[in-house]
Amino acid sequence: MAKRHPFFEPGLEIPSKDIDFFSSQLERSTSNSFFNKVLNTDGTIPHLLAMVRKETLNLPNNAIKSDFDPHFIVFVHLMPDLCGFQDTVHGGVLAALLDEALGLCAESNETVSNSQVRLCTAGLEISYRSPVFAPSVALIKTWIRRREGRKWFLEAKLLNQDGKVQVEARTLYVSARVESAL
Repeated sequence: MAKRHPFFEPGLEIPSKDIDFFSSQLERSTSNSFFNKVLNTDGTIPHLLAMVRKETLNLPNNAIKSDFDPHFIVFVHLMPDLCGFQDTVHGGVLAALLDEALGLCAESNETVSNSQVRLCTAGLEISYRSPVFAPSVALIKTWIRRREGRKWFLEAKLLNQDGKVQVEARTLYVSARVESAL
Protein backbone atom coordinates (compact mmCIF):
# COMPACT_ATOMS: atom_id res chain seq x y z
CA MET A 1 0.00 0.00 0.00
CA ALA A 2 1.34 3.44 -0.94
CA LYS A 3 2.10 5.78 1.93
CA ARG A 4 0.22 9.08 1.81
CA HIS A 5 2.12 12.31 2.34
CA PRO A 6 0.72 14.22 5.39
CA PHE A 7 0.51 17.38 3.26
CA PHE A 8 -2.42 15.91 1.33
CA GLU A 9 -4.39 14.65 4.34
CA PRO A 10 -6.71 17.70 4.59
CA GLY A 11 -8.04 16.92 1.13
CA LEU A 12 -8.24 13.18 1.53
CA GLU A 13 -9.88 12.93 4.94
CA ILE A 14 -12.93 15.15 4.46
CA PRO A 15 -16.07 14.41 2.48
CA SER A 16 -15.64 16.88 -0.36
CA LYS A 17 -16.46 17.73 -3.92
CA ASP A 18 -14.08 19.12 -6.55
CA ILE A 19 -14.64 22.70 -7.72
CA ASP A 20 -13.77 24.18 -11.12
CA PHE A 21 -11.28 26.91 -10.17
CA PHE A 22 -10.45 27.91 -13.75
CA SER A 23 -13.64 28.74 -15.59
CA SER A 24 -14.31 27.04 -18.90
CA GLN A 25 -16.40 30.02 -20.04
CA LEU A 26 -13.63 31.91 -21.86
CA GLU A 27 -15.32 32.83 -25.12
CA ARG A 28 -17.84 35.54 -24.24
CA SER A 29 -17.05 36.53 -20.69
CA THR A 30 -14.29 38.48 -19.00
CA SER A 31 -15.14 36.82 -15.69
CA ASN A 32 -12.01 35.31 -14.12
CA SER A 33 -9.85 36.22 -17.14
CA PHE A 34 -6.87 36.83 -14.84
CA PHE A 35 -6.89 33.23 -13.59
CA ASN A 36 -8.12 31.69 -16.85
CA LYS A 37 -5.66 33.31 -19.22
CA VAL A 38 -2.76 34.76 -17.22
CA LEU A 39 -2.26 32.37 -14.30
CA ASN A 40 -3.31 29.11 -15.97
CA THR A 41 -0.03 28.33 -17.78
CA ASP A 42 2.84 25.87 -17.47
CA GLY A 43 5.07 28.62 -16.04
CA THR A 44 2.59 30.04 -13.52
CA ILE A 45 -0.02 27.64 -12.07
CA PRO A 46 -0.01 24.45 -14.17
CA HIS A 47 -1.92 22.34 -11.61
CA LEU A 48 -4.61 23.27 -9.12
CA LEU A 49 -7.16 21.23 -7.21
CA ALA A 50 -9.95 22.98 -5.30
CA MET A 51 -12.38 21.13 -3.03
CA VAL A 52 -15.30 22.17 -0.86
CA ARG A 53 -16.60 20.28 2.17
CA LYS A 54 -19.99 18.79 1.38
CA GLU A 55 -21.51 19.99 4.63
CA THR A 56 -20.28 23.51 3.84
CA LEU A 57 -22.84 23.82 1.09
CA ASN A 58 -25.48 25.06 3.54
CA LEU A 59 -23.91 26.75 6.56
CA PRO A 60 -25.89 28.78 9.09
CA ASN A 61 -25.22 32.52 9.37
CA ASN A 62 -22.70 32.23 12.19
CA ALA A 63 -20.79 29.09 11.24
CA ILE A 64 -17.38 29.07 12.89
CA LYS A 65 -14.97 26.31 12.05
CA SER A 66 -11.54 25.57 13.44
CA ASP A 67 -8.31 25.89 11.50
CA PHE A 68 -8.19 22.10 11.28
CA ASP A 69 -11.66 21.91 9.75
CA PRO A 70 -11.62 24.15 6.64
CA HIS A 71 -14.69 24.78 4.50
CA PHE A 72 -12.70 24.97 1.28
CA ILE A 73 -9.17 23.88 0.33
CA VAL A 74 -6.93 24.44 -2.67
CA PHE A 75 -3.75 22.59 -3.59
CA VAL A 76 -1.78 24.83 -5.95
CA HIS A 77 1.41 24.21 -7.94
CA LEU A 78 3.37 27.50 -7.98
CA MET A 79 5.94 27.95 -10.75
CA PRO A 80 8.82 30.43 -11.31
CA ASP A 81 6.91 32.75 -13.68
CA LEU A 82 5.04 33.96 -10.56
CA CYS A 83 8.22 35.27 -8.93
CA GLY A 84 8.72 38.91 -8.04
CA PHE A 85 12.06 38.26 -6.31
CA GLN A 86 14.52 35.43 -6.93
CA ASP A 87 12.66 32.10 -6.45
CA THR A 88 9.96 33.88 -4.40
CA VAL A 89 6.32 34.19 -5.47
CA HIS A 90 5.19 37.82 -5.83
CA GLY A 91 3.09 39.00 -2.89
CA GLY A 92 0.46 40.50 -5.19
CA VAL A 93 -0.01 37.14 -6.88
CA LEU A 94 -0.45 35.50 -3.47
CA ALA A 95 -3.01 38.14 -2.48
CA ALA A 96 -4.97 37.55 -5.70
CA LEU A 97 -4.81 33.77 -5.22
CA LEU A 98 -6.05 34.01 -1.63
CA ASP A 99 -8.81 36.46 -2.62
CA GLU A 100 -9.98 34.05 -5.33
CA ALA A 101 -9.92 31.06 -2.96
CA LEU A 102 -11.84 33.02 -0.31
CA GLY A 103 -14.41 34.13 -2.87
CA LEU A 104 -14.91 30.57 -4.09
CA CYS A 105 -15.29 29.44 -0.48
CA ALA A 106 -18.13 31.95 0.01
CA GLU A 107 -19.66 31.18 -3.39
CA SER A 108 -19.67 27.44 -2.68
CA ASN A 109 -22.12 28.07 0.16
CA GLU A 110 -25.62 27.06 -0.92
CA THR A 111 -26.98 30.50 -0.01
CA VAL A 112 -24.87 31.97 -2.80
CA SER A 113 -24.52 29.09 -5.26
CA ASN A 114 -28.29 28.58 -5.65
CA SER A 115 -29.11 32.26 -6.15
CA GLN A 116 -28.13 35.33 -8.07
CA VAL A 117 -26.26 36.79 -5.08
CA ARG A 118 -23.12 38.64 -6.15
CA LEU A 119 -20.31 38.99 -3.61
CA CYS A 120 -17.69 41.73 -3.86
CA THR A 121 -14.44 42.08 -1.93
CA ALA A 122 -14.86 45.01 0.48
CA GLY A 123 -11.58 44.47 2.33
CA LEU A 124 -8.62 42.13 2.20
CA GLU A 125 -5.92 41.96 4.88
CA ILE A 126 -2.80 39.92 4.09
CA SER A 127 -0.05 38.94 6.53
CA TYR A 128 3.07 37.50 4.95
CA ARG A 129 4.82 35.23 7.47
CA SER A 130 7.62 33.84 5.29
CA PRO A 131 8.61 33.75 1.61
CA VAL A 132 6.67 31.39 -0.64
CA PHE A 133 9.17 29.76 -2.95
CA ALA A 134 8.68 28.61 -6.52
CA PRO A 135 8.54 25.99 -7.74
CA SER A 136 6.52 24.50 -4.91
CA VAL A 137 3.14 23.08 -3.99
CA ALA A 138 1.07 24.96 -1.41
CA LEU A 139 -2.17 24.33 0.44
CA ILE A 140 -4.74 27.07 0.95
CA LYS A 141 -7.33 26.49 3.69
CA THR A 142 -10.35 28.81 3.91
CA TRP A 143 -13.17 29.32 6.41
CA ILE A 144 -16.39 31.27 6.57
CA ARG A 145 -16.08 32.73 10.09
CA ARG A 146 -19.47 34.40 10.21
CA ARG A 147 -22.16 36.25 8.30
CA GLU A 148 -23.98 39.38 9.37
CA GLY A 149 -26.70 40.28 6.92
CA ARG A 150 -24.96 41.14 3.63
CA LYS A 151 -21.47 40.90 5.20
CA TRP A 152 -19.38 37.74 4.93
CA PHE A 153 -16.24 37.40 7.09
CA LEU A 154 -13.73 34.80 5.91
CA GLU A 155 -10.17 33.74 6.72
CA ALA A 156 -7.49 31.76 4.91
CA LYS A 157 -4.01 30.35 5.42
CA LEU A 158 -1.46 29.31 2.84
CA LEU A 159 0.79 26.50 4.07
CA ASN A 160 3.90 24.94 2.59
CA GLN A 161 4.44 21.17 2.34
CA ASP A 162 5.89 21.11 5.87
CA GLY A 163 2.64 22.55 7.25
CA LYS A 164 4.23 25.93 8.00
CA VAL A 165 1.85 28.89 7.66
CA GLN A 166 3.41 31.28 5.15
CA VAL A 167 0.56 33.69 4.43
CA GLU A 168 -2.65 34.53 6.29
CA ALA A 169 -5.64 36.48 4.99
CA ARG A 170 -8.83 37.97 6.36
CA THR A 171 -11.50 39.35 4.12
CA LEU A 172 -14.86 41.01 4.16
CA TYR A 173 -17.19 40.29 1.26
CA VAL A 174 -20.42 42.21 0.84
CA SER A 175 -23.32 40.85 -1.18
CA ALA A 176 -24.87 43.26 -3.65
CA ARG A 177 -28.23 44.67 -2.71
CA VAL A 178 -31.10 42.76 -4.26
CA GLU A 179 -33.07 44.90 -6.66
CA SER A 180 -36.64 45.25 -5.47
CA ALA A 181 -39.22 44.07 -7.95
CA LEU A 182 -41.97 46.50 -8.93
